[in-house]
Amino acid sequence: MLEDAIRYPWNGEQKVETILIGGVLSLLGVFFVPVLFVYGYLVRVVRAVHDGDDEVPPAFDDWGDLLVEGVVAFLISLVYLLVPLVVIGLAIASFVLPVSVVSTAGGEPTSGIAVGGLLLALVVVAVTLVVSLGAAYLLPAAVAAYAVTGRVGAAFSPGTLRAIGGSETYAAAWVVAVVIAMGAQVVGGLVSVTVVGAVLIPFISFYGNVAGAYAIGTAVREVPDLGSETPASQSVP
Repeated sequence: MLEDAIRYPWNGEQKVETILIGGVLSLLGVFFVPVLFVYGYLVRVVRAVHDGDDEVPPAFDDWGDLLVEGVVAFLISLVYLLVPLVVIGLAIASFVLPVSVVSTAGGEPTSGIAVGGLLLALVVVAVTLVVSLGAAYLLPAAVAAYAVTGRVGAAFSPGTLRAIGGSETYAAAWVVAVVIAMGAQVVGGLVSVTVVGAVLIPFISFYGNVAGAYAIGTAVREVPDLGSETPASQSVP
């Protein structure tokens, strides 16, 4: 799967054009709207691979649909990121608690509260790590569920997420996507030592994202009846 995923973005006659467009959109992502088209394109990749069209990446066309699906994918991602952010906020507050303890008459902190606050901080940190990892694991599954079914609700359906996330194929694909993302960061770091190389970083990142989307698409293809209820091509978010 890893080798196929890495090769996938470099297939087809329009490979250079597609990577150039995706890289430029990623480069302009600081203006927010361009990156939504990238989100939409990754949704399209997952859907195409799931449907068996896994030889050549889809083209950048139907820009209106790309934008709409990009907005939906972004909102799904935002929801999945909110939970870890809330937990992280609690973790920060729990670190403050041992410092902001009730003091004794002599100005010394009450040791019981300090120790309790420290233990609470450690517990919340552990929970933060687990929740953050869980969100990172389920987020691609959620976006894939939307891409395949065309229903936003599928991205938050416990049954759908359990079917995808509980698949060994998805677990392997998720690891592949993470490895590709880390590899893209390493390559980006190596080429960033020069001005020309730094310009290439968004293109490398886009290439890695497409390869990762391919891996996820192949995994959800193994989940039975996932897209049988509502064809994505006929759905409206």
